[in-house]
Amino acid sequence: MFKTFNLEKSYQKLFFAGIINGIGDRFSQVALLALILQMTGSGLSVGITMALRMIPFLFFSPLSSGLARKFGRKNIMIVTDLARAVLALSFLAVNNPSDIWIVYVTSFMLASGEAIYAPIRKSSIPAIVSSKSLKDINGWEQVLIGIVLIIGALSGGIVSYLLGAKAAFLLNIVSFLAAGWILSTLPSLGGKIENEQISKPDMEKYSELLPVIAASSFLIMLMMFELIIPLINGIENVLLSVYAVQTFEKADLGVGIFYSVLGLGLMISPLLTKMVKKRLLLFSFICIIGEGLFLTSISQTKAFWVAAVLFGVTAIFSGVGNALLDTVAMETIPSKWHGMYFGITSMLSNTFIGVSMFLTGMALEWFDPRLVGMIGGIMYISAGTLFLIWSLKYRVDQEKASLMQKVV
Repeated sequence: MFKTFNLEKSYQKLFFAGIINGIGDRFSQVALLALILQMTGSGLSVGITMALRMIPFLFFSPLSSGLARKFGRKNIMIVTDLARAVLALSFLAVNNPSDIWIVYVTSFMLASGEAIYAPIRKSSIPAIVSSKSLKDINGWEQVLIGIVLIIGALSGGIVSYLLGAKAAFLLNIVSFLAAGWILSTLPSLGGKIENEQISKPDMEKYSELLPVIAASSFLIMLMMFELIIPLINGIENVLLSVYAVQTFEKADLGVGIFYSVLGLGLMISPLLTKMVKKRLLLFSFICIIGEGLFLTSISQTKAFWVAAVLFGVTAIFSGVGNALLDTVAMETIPSKWHGMYFGITSMLSNTFIGVSMFLTGMALEWFDPRLVGMIGGIMYISAGTLFLIWSLKYRVDQEKASLMQKVV
């Protein structure tokens, strides 16, 4: 994996910009969620805030492909970093419960930038990385998330605990500026593909891709995954902070520790991803079942440190499953459609995770967090089993050949 990383020079800068950007964002998120719980004591407020971080993907992700074609991937990513640095300043004005509206509005605006940024970044990967390196690079994407969680969440929890939330918010602002500077040093984020897209604005048409998706049961399965799994994943995201602050009473530091063990699990996951040589879909769905089993166990444990270890193991399964599924999508779907496809899937997954977070926040007003966590784990197991059975009818190489024939 290190050899692959060293060979992919353009990806290296994309990787380091993502780490800096992500670490700053985690500093802010950990501090913000803990601050909300301390100000309001409401799981619903956490659910609303996290939902508002996801809902903009419904409106802005589909626009990302067109913006990238018109202005260039690199330019759009730099602009969104700079804009988010300015927006993040408003968190410094949050001092008491009456300021919660600032949290909601700014969270929505920051997420709007991320909704444009994320699909463009993801569609850049197969454009700048050789096809033989894709699985390794998707493993590095899980390492990136892991580093962000370990350094960003744990350090964010410590900084917020010792210096206060505003120190974490300031570091977030600096991180956006630094990430934008790193991206500015890239000559391109798409090479020939990006230049071709800019010169031919009609190259990608949703009216061309959507009928292909509707006619392909394989693509429908991938889309259904992007609908169903985020509905469950939102439960886990909200519960992580609630478990740390309320169930185990560990405050900001507990949130940071939980996020950091998730990061450690994601960093370990490429070691297992590397071992999977074929039947990538099958193993990705087995990993979903594994996530469900461990999340169910977490809901029943009484010890904070046992829960932390189980969260780490859960992240290993998540990292392997995500890397394998992303590799299948990047290798199977023609590159012409990557920008639109990842825009659509980003819209679906993040919108539905937002809905899930909001509903989870509401559920926590009436039900014990442990019960909600057990239900989430059972839902993971059920969904993983469904997709595993569904995937047995497909051969990825045949689906790739079939989709290539539909490229106009």
